[in-house]
Amino acid sequence: MPLFWIKNNRYYKIIFQPTLFGTIDIICAWGRIGGNLGNYKVVSSKNEQDIELIIDTIKKRRRQKGYKLCS
Repeated sequence: MPLFWIKNNRYYKIIFQPTLFGTIDIICAWGRIGGNLGNYKVVSSKNEQDIELIIDTIKKRRRQKGYKLCS
């Protein structure tokens, strides 16, 4: 289930992708809505606790920066 945040005309999105090695990659993408430019980073995690810690950290940071979580 992807997570999606919006602030003015900016977005931040998280996607979960299982790998062939048994880990789960967390893909974070951000940019301007309607624009061609943007960026992404891939964070690899080994277990469920790492994933929850990474997601909680990202949620806290997005909230501090004024982003609103969309369903």
